[in-house]
Amino acid sequence: MKVLRWIWAYLKDWKNLLTHTITGVLILLAAFYLPVKPVYRIIILILVVGFNVVRMKMAKKKNKSKLLD
Repeated sequence: MKVLRWIWAYLKDWKNLLTHTITGVLILLAAFYLPVKPVYRIIILILVVGFNVVRMKMAKKKNKSKLLD
């Protein structure tokens, strides 16, 4: 249940949606105009998701510290 809440929060964040949309468009453009191997597309996707997870955790810590001040 905790995982589903985390996934839902991850998908609701507008910054994540924007990042994934831009990355998806870039991957599609690369697929049509550049011969990019699928493994590189997967690596890019993993990096984007990892970056967003770290960003969300940092934002959550920042919000907690603001509430305590």
